Amino acid sequence: MTPANSQPLDVLCFGEPMFEFSWLEKDTIRPGIGGDVSNTAVAARRAGARAGMLTHLGRDNFGDHILQLYADEGIEASRIERKENAPTGLYFIDYGAEGHQFSYRRAGSAASQITPEDLTPEMFDQIGVLHISGITQAISDSSCAASIKAAELARQAGAKVSFDTNLRLNLWSAAQARDAMAKILPLVDIVFPSIEDSEALFGTTDVAEICDSFLQTGVGMVVLTLAEKGAIVATSEGRQTIDAFAANLSDATGAGDTFDGAFLAEFCRTGNTLDAARFACAAASVSVETIGAVASIPKRDSILARMQQGDPK
Repeated sequence: MTPANSQPLDVLCFGEPMFEFSWLEKDTIRPGIGGDVSNTAVAARRAGARAGMLTHLGRDNFGDHILQLYADEGIEASRIERKENAPTGLYFIDYGAEGHQFSYRRAGSAASQITPEDLTPEMFDQIGVLHISGITQAISDSSCAASIKAAELARQAGAKVSFDTNLRLNLWSAAQARDAMAKILPLVDIVFPSIEDSEALFGTTDVAEICDSFLQTGVGMVVLTLAEKGAIVATSEGRQTIDAFAANLSDATGAGDTFDGAFLAEFCRTGNTLDAARFACAAASVSVETIGAVASIPKRDSILARMQQGDPK
């Protein structure tokens, strides 16, 4: 699948979009679209970046709806291939007293069957940042291998590579995730770990130890998210804490994806890391106030309005 008539992009996201069924209340199920890197693409686009997706979708109605979302949002889709014999991945959300419960139907999905051979150098021409996640690696061995190939091709094309750890222990173990990260992190310029992922991966919540662990792999920049405590930006030259913005928490689903997309959009626009982190913290604070993945992703004007309300808490 070689992109036809593709345009220069700020952010290209590689991974699995999924169709969502959300059980909001008795007899009420709301359809939607999710998937971590897909959410990041939407977030980057709404924050003002030129964004695209690289993935496979089934030739089914679920894939049709995902492509319609991308068309509506202005997300470039020439690197998406439809597959006749593999379905689009699905997931179901059940809301209960103990929080959200997710059930997935993604085994054998079209995206999970991507291989390194499906990728060509042309797919990475004229992009600023390639964004990948731990979920892209976890869904299958072939997708994991493809993520490494994608990072290699992006770097060869002169693009930066960003990576969100996005650890999902229902897909693989922390040890497996560490092994896979060891192969891709030397190719990564910006890594987005959460404090929860980092504790599972390294057995510590000490932010200095966490940042050092990532920097020692050769990663250029660590953007460690701390939920309601904001974020830390770390490089070999030092660390800076970015405070969170006050928010009325409703649903944190997709907040990390929103953070990633907003950060990358602002970083591509300005080249200023700290400004990008502050912008991303504001975007995440808006996101958690609305239920749903895509529905909660704010547009640029809403993010700027949040920033103008005053300093972070």
